[in-house]
Parts: sequence; C-alpha cells; structure tokens
Amino acid sequence: MVALPAPEWTRADSEGALLLAAASGRTVVVRSLLRQGVAADAADERGLSPLVLAARNNHIATMRALIEGGADIDLRRGGTDGWPALMHAINRGHRQAAMTLLEWGANPDARGKCGYSALMMAAGCGDRDLVAALLAHGADPSARQPLGFTAMDYAIGYGHDQIVSLLIGVAPGLCDESHPARRAVLALATRLGYGEVLERVGGSGDHDGSC
Repeated sequence: MVALPAPEWTRADSEGALLLAAASGRTVVVRSLLRQGVAADAADERGLSPLVLAARNNHIATMRALIEGGADIDLRRGGTDGWPALMHAINRGHRQAAMTLLEWGANPDARGKCGYSALMMAAGCGDRDLVAALLAHGADPSARQPLGFTAMDYAIGYGHDQIVSLLIGVAPGLCDESHPARRAVLALATRLGYGEVLERVGGSGDHDGSC
C-alpha cells in the first residue's frame, strides 16, 4: 500500500480545534495546542475567544490553561454585547468562574458595548456573594451606564434586598435626604418590607450623610 501523506492543518483548523477544546473543557488538548503556537485569543465566527467560551461553560481548569498560555483576560470582542470573559461568566450564573477570573486579575469594572458594568450585571442577577467579591476587588458602585443607572438601581429594580443593603454600605451619602437614590431605596424597602434597609436608610429622620 502507498502511504498517504498526513493532512496539513491550516491556521483556521488549529484555531477551530482550540475553540472547540476550550468550549468543551478539554484542558489537555488546549495546553497541547497552545504549546504548538496556536493563538490563545483566536476568534470563532461570532468573535468569541477561547477564554470566553471556557468561562461561559464554567471550565475553570481550561480558563487557567488559556490565561497561562497568554490569553487576554479582559479582551472585549465579539457577540452583540462585547462582554469580556468575566461578564459572560456572570451572565451564565457561573459564580466560581467569575470569582476565579477576579482572583486572576480581571478588571472588576469591566463593561460591555451597552455600557453597563459587571457589578450592575451581578446586582441585577441577585448574586450577593459575587457583588461582594466585585466590591472587594475594587468595582465602582457609583459607576453609571449611559442612561444613568447604577448597580443600586439594578438591585432596586429587581427587588434584591440583600444587595441593596450591601450597596448601602458603600454608597456615599445615601442616608442624606438629598441623595438621588434615597427615595427609590426607601420606596422599595417600604413596599417589600425590608426592615434592615428602612432602618439603615430611613432611620429616625436625623441624617448626617452616613449610615
């Protein structure tokens, strides 16, 4: 028999293999492809990177392999939202993946194309532990998206009392009657019976700007 030559892989073939391995959590394959020189920040047809695909599927070990292999942890590219890996993990409800990315240096103030931040997303999703982790890593609770909404507004809008209470502690001057968010916080607390929020923000009416 005549031996047939082994097929030659193109760059697109190699990057496609990396993207598939990342999405399916095949860490050994990911490491092998990266050692062969495949670009860690390759893009699929939507523009999503291997790190984003791993984060969307909560593949922690694969995420580590990609970051160690040179993947940009804060890369914003692809999809309709232009989210970095951190925001994809939050959106999918993968707290462990999101917290791991924060520990590895992901930007806690990451934003997508629409201008809302990772903290706003976590507040809207109702994940108190993740909100606390983002704040601990330096996320700005006063940041606003293009329409002027903050993480507090998302927590209020979705009725997440524990997150509202958490954000009260980092919202400068919220106990001051002139604070723009105070009325909305009190209205939500009254409607839903959030005693802790009422006590902290409402108090006795004698406010000095601190809770």
